[in-house]
Amino acid sequence: MDKLIETFQAASTTLQAMAVSLGGLIGVFATLTIFFIIIWTADRIGSRKKG
Repeated sequence: MDKLIETFQAASTTLQAMAVSLGGLIGVFATLTIFFIIIWTADRIGSRKKG
């Protein structure tokens, strides 16, 4: 992990900005996936109780 941080510190500003943007996109899609799974699971559990 330290090696990765050192690599980004030595990189150009453009590369650092691209890495931050990519990290943000990964975080957003991971969060959306987790919420989708939670909602899907709740819907499945709720539909069992109705039927």
